[in-house]
Amino acid sequence: MKRYLIIPLVIIFFSLIDLSVAISDDTTKYTMNSKPLNSTTNPYGIQWQMSYGNNPFYGARYEGPQPIGDCDNDGDNELLIGGRDAMLRVMEWNDDLQTYEQTHSLRGPFYPLVRQDSDGFAIGDVTGDGDNEIVVSWYATVHKFVNGRYRIIAWNPWVEWNGGGNPDCYIGDCDNDGLNEVIVSCRDWKRAVPEIVIFKWNGKQLVKYADWDDVGVNGDVFMAGLGDVDDDGENEIVCAYENKVMVLNWDAQNKSFISTNIFTALGQNFPFGVVCKDCDNDGKAEILLSYVDYMGTNDPQITIFKWNGLGYFVQFDTTFPGGEPVIEGIDVGDTDDDGLNEVVVGAGLTHVLQWNGTTYVEEAILPTFGWMAVISIGDCDNDGKNEINAGNVIIESGQQYTEWVFKYNWKT
Repeated sequence: MKRYLIIPLVIIFFSLIDLSVAISDDTTKYTMNSKPLNSTTNPYGIQWQMSYGNNPFYGARYEGPQPIGDCDNDGDNELLIGGRDAMLRVMEWNDDLQTYEQTHSLRGPFYPLVRQDSDGFAIGDVTGDGDNEIVVSWYATVHKFVNGRYRIIAWNPWVEWNGGGNPDCYIGDCDNDGLNEVIVSCRDWKRAVPEIVIFKWNGKQLVKYADWDDVGVNGDVFMAGLGDVDDDGENEIVCAYENKVMVLNWDAQNKSFISTNIFTALGQNFPFGVVCKDCDNDGKAEILLSYVDYMGTNDPQITIFKWNGLGYFVQFDTTFPGGEPVIEGIDVGDTDDDGLNEVVVGAGLTHVLQWNGTTYVEEAILPTFGWMAVISIGDCDNDGKNEINAGNVIIESGQQYTEWVFKYNWKT
């Protein structure tokens, strides 16, 4: 959760620092087959856990959509951990000690004069040289590992200098030219900015390349997804804001995005986080959507949209009664090494779901707590098997801001 508007009490506290024609009307809420938290059939263990205290101005954890990858290009993956402490931590698995160690810390380009939090961050090849970089939302800054440390090689303050903020960033090929761009999710602070801004490496620096602006709407996009969600062989950007979900197709001829509103939310749950990955193991990407309830009265909710050749329909929709808001705590990946992807949802407790050919059934519940801004799946310890990284951004009195790594069949 990146300075989100939420229930009135939280707003005050943090101030101190028509369905589209493209979607069917099938909005059935499916019942999941649940297992109890302490079930002996739940084999996930806590591989690593870290407390960051109870100070909300330091300890709260933020989501980066691509926090697991080889960011120093040594052949092993690292894990990035960000939050409201003006720092991005680079964590590496120490196989001898059987734990994760912080090996580097990144700061914004103007630190300590400007103390910016790592709202969003991603690992990927931005410069097209075959090596990965780290992009952090502070001024869309590119960090590259050179001679034993991370150096800032580029940054572009276009969003901030035009009165906006960068809640998140994503690295991927959104114009389908074979090279990655930096996709920045935007919100307006002082004046309206586009909902999505695209930066591209021109061989020397990071330049503003394109944007998507819903004219007349000051929409706040906190998490955008990228993937081939309509099975046409090209990637689309999907983002949620102002109660709607937009799919953006790149028009190469006009060098702009063609937008389709695939969903408009009704009620108090508002579309928020987006992931575009293969949820049902058919080799095609679906759209996984989370919600935020600004009134604080509804159960947390997710919806999965699937392309049927003509439009997007609701494949799955469910709530988690009594849970905490999902925010951006959603991801998709093979978490139990069975060759099939799971859908992982942080709703206070973290729920692991899998498609059974008809619907999504609950395979496990993990003992997390709070508002889960962080759920990411990837191979953190470089054993060829994925882990689940989780973290919270809002907690109750007496709790600690916490980050976890869960591993299937992990024995402490």
